Amino acid sequence: MTEFMQPINPMRITTGNDEWSFKTPVFAITVQDEKVTYLTINGNFYTSEKVKFAEMNINGQWVALESHKHPTMTPATSNT
Repeated sequence: MTEFMQPINPMRITTGNDEWSFKTPVFAITVQDEKVTYLTINGNFYTSEKVKFAEMNINGQWVALESHKHPTMTPATSNT
């Protein structure tokens, strides 16, 4: 069973194509195996593949959420 969490700050997603964009408020999210699923207030589920970007309202400003995969560092071997 997947456990959804409600965001603390208001959140919305943007979906659509090159011609149209739709902004939809998010009710809850889940993250599983680095994949995000959004549950919108109208009961639709959106995976990250269908979402152009997500935003969160922080102090009255809509801020785009970003993720960056950092390269894994291997420890340097010591020659001493």
